[in-house]
Amino acid sequence: NHATTGFSQSHHYAPHAQPPSQQPWQPWESFHGHAYQPPPLGMQRADPNEVFPRTAMFSVPASGRKKALLIGINYRGTQAELRGCVNDAQNMKDLLMQQGFCNDPTSMVMLIDEGHDQSNYPTRKNILKGMQWLVQGACPGDILFLHFSGHGAQEPDKSGLEADGYNETILPVDYKTAGQISDDEIWGSVVWPLPSGVRLTALMDCCHSGTGLDLPFEFDLHRSQWVEDVNPAHSKGDVIQFSGCEDDQTSADAGGGGLFSQYQAGGAMTQSFIKAFKENPHATYPQFMAAVHRNLRKRGFSQRPVLTASQSFDFNSRVFSFTEGIESNHNHEIGRIKRKHIKKNKWGSGGGMSANVQAVQALLYEGMGTYAAAGGGKVGAMAVGKLGKKFLKNFK
Repeated sequence: NHATTGFSQSHHYAPHAQPPSQQPWQPWESFHGHAYQPPPLGMQRADPNEVFPRTAMFSVPASGRKKALLIGINYRGTQAELRGCVNDAQNMKDLLMQQGFCNDPTSMVMLIDEGHDQSNYPTRKNILKGMQWLVQGACPGDILFLHFSGHGAQEPDKSGLEADGYNETILPVDYKTAGQISDDEIWGSVVWPLPSGVRLTALMDCCHSGTGLDLPFEFDLHRSQWVEDVNPAHSKGDVIQFSGCEDDQTSADAGGGGLFSQYQAGGAMTQSFIKAFKENPHATYPQFMAAVHRNLRKRGFSQRPVLTASQSFDFNSRVFSFTEGIESNHNHEIGRIKRKHIKKNKWGSGGGMSANVQAVQALLYEGMGTYAAAGGGKVGAMAVGKLGKKFLKNFK
């Protein structure tokens, strides 16, 4: 059900097509979002001027413009409360500023559930608005960054597109009343609109985040090759996602006491990611991913970060950078391909979800009177056994 993808080892660099005139970016306070409109289903031919062969690596000169959306949600005062997600957003902000990102309303927005500024509260409406703000005016050479630290979940996929039968989701602070944000919505908001030559790096530090942006290529570290999704969603931009764990795993919210008291409260993935970059700011992707995995293992975490991408680039030679190394578009056709209809899984039907994950899902939805993220049954009264409600405090 998966297709492996090879790539040329050529290191010839050629100039990218001349970019159009830059569109000015709007500051957050004057930006007006709009209701989410899903992209059209099916495939369409990409503009030939935005397609470049895989037989050579085409470099896109950076424009110097950098923009970031950082989201950290602790869900204070709820049974879903976490401890370190706002810290994660702040720490990522500090790192990005060290890499030349500007801390102004045109270049950086941080949505956190602290303070009294409702315009920067991480509600579903504000998060979707933030995603639209992030890609507004994006032109070839622009560098974008998206970071989410908070709860992730799953919900049944009714379209039959998802290989595991679920849509991966993130939970805004008002998820109980406004609902979750699915990977379909994230892909349609920040991936699909990007032109060729725009780089978006995403760090998703939450449970079930493996394919949280619905990117079509996942790198298999064991086989050292890209694997294409069964029903891939192709686009033109250069989008790379680092996820905190695989789709069927939980991500840890650690530190601030207990076993890892020497660490500030925060997401294990975000902390490991930042540490790996600081240890070697010029690492290749194999070196960088190995360092992230190593940092997690040293602290006793079993979660396995995943790398997915919109373009199947040369993993072994490409250097990870926040601000350089933009890959041109190789996809001649863009949109969603439905090669196989996937039957949706049912709660407890062997879909690969562990008892721990089910317990987390149950606690997230306790008392909501709604369908569980992981199946179809109500979970408000689901017994979680010995794990208890304290279990949730350590997982996203």
